[in-house]
Amino acid sequence: MRILVLGASGRVGKLVVQGALARGKYPPTPASSHTYPNECAGHKVTALVRNEAALRSITATDGTLKIVQGQPQDSADVEKAFAAVPEDLPAAVVVTLNSARTSDNPFAKPTSPPTLMHDAHVNVLAAMKSHGTRKIVTLQAHGVGESFATLFLPVKLLVRYSNMSIGHKDHEQVEKVVKQSGVKYVLVRPARFVEGPAANVQSYGNTGEGIGSFKTATRESVARFLLDAVEKDDWDGMAPVISN
Repeated sequence: MRILVLGASGRVGKLVVQGALARGKYPPTPASSHTYPNECAGHKVTALVRNEAALRSITATDGTLKIVQGQPQDSADVEKAFAAVPEDLPAAVVVTLNSARTSDNPFAKPTSPPTLMHDAHVNVLAAMKSHGTRKIVTLQAHGVGESFATLFLPVKLLVRYSNMSIGHKDHEQVEKVVKQSGVKYVLVRPARFVEGPAANVQSYGNTGEGIGSFKTATRESVARFLLDAVEKDDWDGMAPVISN
C-alpha cells in the first residue's frame, strides 16, 4: 500500500519512512510474530516535508518514495501530497508531527504555531474523505486525553503549567477532531522517549493504567508500532499508551 507520512523529516518520522520502505521490500516471513493482510505487501511512501533536503539520506531509487515539499497546515499542500501519485493514492496516513522548540529541552519555548497539529489534522481528514483514504495513525503522547490521570504528579504539573502545556493542548484538540471525523483511526500515546534500538512494546490501554512512573520507549520501537497499527486492525478506534 501507499502510506502518506506527515512529519517525515522528524526523528520518528524518518524511522517510519525507512521502516515502511523496508517492509515493502522485505515482507514478513511466515515465521514472523506478526500477521499482515495481503494488501500490506509492498509499501510505498509519500512524504510531505517542509524541506526536501531533510530526506536525502533515505535512498529509494526504485520510485517507492515520493517527496512533496509543503506545509501540513496548508490545505493546498496537503492536497498536493495526496494527489502526488494519482494512480496510487494513499491507503493510510501516519502523522508524526510535533511542535518545534528553541532546543531539545521539552520545557523550551515552542516555535511552531500553537495549533499546528490540530490544523494539520483538519486538512488531512478532509483530504482523506475526498480521496477515500481509509485510516489515520497519529503519534500522540502519554498524558493526552484519559491517560492524563496516570501521569506521575510532577509531570501533571509540568504538563499543565510549563511550556509543555501548549503542545499538550494541541494534542488534546487533535484527539477531538480525529474521534469526531468518522474515519478509522489509531492515536498512539508513547511513554517518554529515550535513545536505543527497537524493543518489544507493551500496551496499557487507553488510560495507561499500570504503566508506572518511569517507563520509556525508544523511537525505533514507536515507529514500528505506528506501522503495525497501519497494517493491523488490533488498535482501531483506540488510543493506546505504550512503552518498552
